[in-house]
Amino acid sequence: MARLFLLFILCVFVVSLAGSELVIDVQPNVISPEITPQLVINCSITNNEVQQLDLIKSLTLSRYNETIREFDDLIALDSLTLNLKQFVRFKYSQISFGNLYITLTLPNPTQFDARIYKCNATGANSDGTNISLFAKKAVEYETNSTALIEEIRRIKKDENYCSFKKDDLADIKQRSRVYFSGSSDIIKERIEPLTLKCTFQVLKTDQNDTSRLQSLYILHESKGVIAYVNKDQPVVTSLQGSNIQDVEGEIYDNAIKDSYLQVTWSNLKHSESGKYFCEAHNKYSEGRIDKSSNMLTITVERPTFDDLVEAMHKLFTQVDGAKESLKAINQNIKNINKDLDFKEQNITSIKQEVIRNQNNIQILSEDLNIKEQNLTSIKADLSTKQQTFLNIKEDVILNQQIIHKIKQDLNTYRHNMSNIEEHLEVILANLSTASIKVKNQTDEGSKMSYPHRKSCRDVNSTEERVVVTLTSGLKVMCDTKTDGGGWIIFQRRINGSVDFYRDWKEYRDGFGDYNIGEFYLGNENIFNLTSNGQYNLRIDLKYKNNAFFAQYSSFKILSEKEKYKLNIGAYSGNAGDSFSYHNNAFFTTFDRDNDEHSSNCAVEFRGGWWYHSGCLHCNLNGQWGSTDHGKGVNWYDLSKYDSSLSFTEMKIREI
Repeated sequence: MARLFLLFILCVFVVSLAGSELVIDVQPNVISPEITPQLVINCSITNNEVQQLDLIKSLTLSRYNETIREFDDLIALDSLTLNLKQFVRFKYSQISFGNLYITLTLPNPTQFDARIYKCNATGANSDGTNISLFAKKAVEYETNSTALIEEIRRIKKDENYCSFKKDDLADIKQRSRVYFSGSSDIIKERIEPLTLKCTFQVLKTDQNDTSRLQSLYILHESKGVIAYVNKDQPVVTSLQGSNIQDVEGEIYDNAIKDSYLQVTWSNLKHSESGKYFCEAHNKYSEGRIDKSSNMLTITVERPTFDDLVEAMHKLFTQVDGAKESLKAINQNIKNINKDLDFKEQNITSIKQEVIRNQNNIQILSEDLNIKEQNLTSIKADLSTKQQTFLNIKEDVILNQQIIHKIKQDLNTYRHNMSNIEEHLEVILANLSTASIKVKNQTDEGSKMSYPHRKSCRDVNSTEERVVVTLTSGLKVMCDTKTDGGGWIIFQRRINGSVDFYRDWKEYRDGFGDYNIGEFYLGNENIFNLTSNGQYNLRIDLKYKNNAFFAQYSSFKILSEKEKYKLNIGAYSGNAGDSFSYHNNAFFTTFDRDNDEHSSNCAVEFRGGWWYHSGCLHCNLNGQWGSTDHGKGVNWYDLSKYDSSLSFTEMKIREI
């Protein structure tokens, strides 16, 4: 009849769930004693949805109780918060759960585990009406005894009388990750302490495992949590008072050390007998969570008369030990007294030394009286010297009269000098007029010598630096000598007289003074030049009185709309390549942040430059002379970041 009832239930289940995505699966569906290694019950929702349910609130796994003819809830999962509640604890079990699934694994299942299991999903439809759907599956128990089963039972019975081999123990150890041990299964009430240790081991077979242990718990079947430890947190225990002897534990991420939780407490009562559980919580990278557990049964029994006698004997032994310790303490006190006597003798010697010092003070006092008498004689001698001083004072007055006469003569000389100065001013005025005429003639000659040129390649001069106006109307400074000349200088710094910490507009239009020799031609002018032809770039530098240069096979910058993006070619020279790092970077000023760094590099390093994601390898528009890290006029291959160059000149020449 029972078998027919189970078949009827299964038929109803199949009909009711046609087309449903709520699934319960058991592996295997038939268990046999001594043969079945484990029973796995899986309750899940496929495709994250169930017909008739628009919102899934919870999943519940339950088991049929034939005594009360109802289903007992085993595990419930809140699908919104992934909060798991366990209503029944097993001696050995592993629980895995995640997004809309629960898996319960029972090792070595027994006839008690052969039940009907139900997976229940609760939620609401589109109208907000609460709906509950379920699926069931039965696990049967096979009691047929075959010759093979009988042989397995006989072998296991024989194993009860012999010890495990090392290989067997190793195999058992690799199949189980949670270990739970106690100092004893039977504890004498109020006399013996109890130590429980919960250990989690990362196995050799788990090298590809993505799980991470989150916490370990030790629980009592009725009193709840005894102690727990979470990852990277201290141990927490519910035990209170002086009964606690030791609480320790730690969770490790590697396989070198086993994670553990250990609690020792004394004065146990009979009510603390019962089942204790060691529980490990694992979390996987894909979000799945496992709960593995192990169980011990501890009995706290009232002590017998012999137990009390043994306890008294231990107390007497401890008292004897305390007496020995007391003797040692008394001996230490005697040693201290001897040391005090020795120090009293030292104090007496010190007192005698003080008396001797007092006698010395008396002698010094007498010597002081003698010196006072000598001081009286010195005073008499000083009176004589005062009279000599008066005589010297009279001589000084006479000398002052002579000095006054010299001053009168000096005033006469000054008057004569004034007349000479007036004459010199007339001469200087005449020289100034002549100088102006010469300058005008020179300017006219310069204009005739340097008419408008298309580029600096057309300028020939005996001077190294010449300021000319190009046919485009742009006024530039040309380098006529370096490497054959023909260079248009667009950046020059020689003494720090011009501040290069400028805003976007000033760097766009240009700033500085050709007469001073420090200037920046302006990004818009550089763009106009390089967009109408192909140019080389040369950078001349001086560091610690030595000259260096870096040359690049091509150079251009894009338009303001493209943030004056930098494009340079291959490097050559002897200064080291500190500029290629900035290739393809946008120009940044303190009021226009175009770099890829988390902060504004122009503000941080006091300049305007083509700063990159890591800010800079060179900073030729930085703060003149600064030794602050990265803020000075830097070229990393020469000055690093904590020193400044003494000369920079950036110039371009048509290819």
